[in-house]
Amino acid sequence: MILEDSPEEALRRLAAKIVEEGKPVMSRYGTAIHAPPSLLIVRKPEYFGSDVEEFWHTEGESYVDRTEELLNAVAAKLKASPFTRRMSVPLWLPRDHLSKTPPAVTEVSFLYFNRKLNATAYVRSLDIADYFSHDFDLVNYMLERVCELSGFEKGSVGMLVGCPHVYERDIERVEKELGHLKAKEVYGSTKEGTHIVEDYISSAWHSAVEAVYNGMEKKTEWGSVFSRQEKCRYLPRLFVEVKKPGENQIHDKAPFSRDYGISYAHSYVIHAECIDKPVCTPVKKGEGEVYTYAERARYCEADDVRVDQLYACIEKLRKNRYARDCYVSISRPWDLFCDEPPCLRGYQFIGLPSRKDRQERQRRLAGIFYMRSNDIFGAMHANMFAFAILTSYVAELTSFDSYVYYHFANDAHIYADSLKAAKEVLFPETPKLLDSLLPEQEKMET
Repeated sequence: MILEDSPEEALRRLAAKIVEEGKPVMSRYGTAIHAPPSLLIVRKPEYFGSDVEEFWHTEGESYVDRTEELLNAVAAKLKASPFTRRMSVPLWLPRDHLSKTPPAVTEVSFLYFNRKLNATAYVRSLDIADYFSHDFDLVNYMLERVCELSGFEKGSVGMLVGCPHVYERDIERVEKELGHLKAKEVYGSTKEGTHIVEDYISSAWHSAVEAVYNGMEKKTEWGSVFSRQEKCRYLPRLFVEVKKPGENQIHDKAPFSRDYGISYAHSYVIHAECIDKPVCTPVKKGEGEVYTYAERARYCEADDVRVDQLYACIEKLRKNRYARDCYVSISRPWDLFCDEPPCLRGYQFIGLPSRKDRQERQRRLAGIFYMRSNDIFGAMHANMFAFAILTSYVAELTSFDSYVYYHFANDAHIYADSLKAAKEVLFPETPKLLDSLLPEQEKMET
């Protein structure tokens, strides 16, 4: 996690990370230096000076065209319910898979914390030399616009970047501007974000539960419906890296079984019966379900242009393992006006280049999953298990040797009615030595 006061300093730190950790990849625009996914946060966002109308255009559409009306709805809903976690604006639409120039910024979420309104964006691909200022100014503009309409004070800007990169032709200029500046990552919890790195899904969940359990407290929207969920402990911008997601997947105190996790992954997330062929008919939903992640990813009847986004990503990766537009949008514009918007907003697959010093170069696939809201105790573990299964299937179908997993929650929380159970996971009671040695009758007599 890169955490700086100004966008200029955040850009320089991200550039240093690319220079130090990046590896060369061929693309249609020339050789690019790709770095691993990165979360950067700017505490005091200011404009670089870009014209918002010039950020991105395709087929007569711009970012402003896609968002302006939605920002009015966001402001109105935030005024009515400041603690809402539902205010997330999609910029990527399924039909963007058919475009040669799809949007780089795919989702922007708004969250009130630290007594200010804050914005966080998912950016699937970021050429830092030419487009950082444009993309950052877009998110800053959207935040300022909502603050202007709602009356909230402006807070920080966060950007989760799936593929930060710089083209080889620009590397000399970037290095010159860096001088002797080195990459600097922040780990652990801060008031603006949290970065956790673990080997396994099980240990990552445990660390996330611990971080949020020790986090801040706030009210929720659910007080009038579920009295025991009136409050929660939470952390904003929880970013979790899992290096070996195929090993030690389920914690021994996980609130779900392996069978449930596989069923949830296959039916609700993937529509696994059609994993390697395009879906051209409606995806079945369970009784009472408004949507499923699989339906939104594969075939959504409400879309004006229906695209099996997951299959499109698999096809793109087969042609180019380093393609930067393998993004699946789960969110839709109308989610802002419904009572049950998806917590998962979208996900991306991208190939990670091997290190030069490795004798055996492994082809690794990264799966990056972006959530606007995540119940860390009740749902996160099952989410991670299912999303990692999906990533493993895509890796196998596209001839990758291994895969890594990234999980992001803009609002990570544990409800008040789960705190006791979370405490038992974190601080299990150790039986007394006498209790473990004496028979039951002797214990009673003692």
